[in-house]
Parts: sequence; C-alpha cells; structure tokens
Amino acid sequence: MAEKCPVCGAPLEGDSCDYCGYKVGNSTKNVTGNARSQPQPQVIVQNVINNVNQVGGPAHVRLISAKSKHTALLLCIFLGYFGAHKFYVGKTGMGILYLCTCGLCGIGWIADIISILSGSFKDKFGLPLKD
Repeated sequence: MAEKCPVCGAPLEGDSCDYCGYKVGNSTKNVTGNARSQPQPQVIVQNVINNVNQVGGPAHVRLISAKSKHTALLLCIFLGYFGAHKFYVGKTGMGILYLCTCGLCGIGWIADIISILSGSFKDKFGLPLKD
C-alpha cells in the first residue's frame, strides 16, 4: 500500500507528493520552501455585534408572525372544535389532536379563544400573531 503524504493525505509517488509538492526527506522545510522554526499560531476570531440605534440604546427587533390574529380568532370560534385555527398557524400536530378530540373536549377550544383575545397565542415558530 502506498504511503500517504503527511501534508495533504494524498498517496506518495516515490519521494514526493504529486498533489502538494511535499518531499519525503525534507522535514525542515514546508511545501513553499520556507524554514519551519515554530508551529503556526492559532488564530481566534470573535465576532461581536453591537446593535445600537441612533439614541445610543440597544436596538430591539420584535418579530411578528405573518398570520392574522383576527383570522385565527374567527377560525377558532367557528371551527375550533376541528382545530382549524391550529392548522392555520402551522401547528399541524395540535390540529390533528383537536380534530380527533373535538377541541380537547371543548376545554382547549375555550382556552384558545381566551389566549387569542389576550394576545398570548403563538404560531409554530413561537411568534405572536399580527393584529
């Protein structure tokens, strides 16, 4: 089995690597021919993002769902027993559960109407519904 190049891992042909140019008997020089006196330094890059608005305070971005609160409320009131509001906001698993249990025997249906009215109802990504 052919020996592998310690630099690139390609099979060695004779005393040199055809891929990167490494020579087997040349351990004091690297591929470009420069003397190796010390190992290469480790470089650590730390990305720091400072979101600051014009006033000087931190910039806050409030994400809101593309789904409408009014549509979800109407679907919940009229088709909540079948989980239509859950399907609408992308919660397919909960929609199937509501469909099979008649809105969790009506208790989940009423709780969802209250949560939509109070604004705490979220879509599948955990975002509040838009007004």
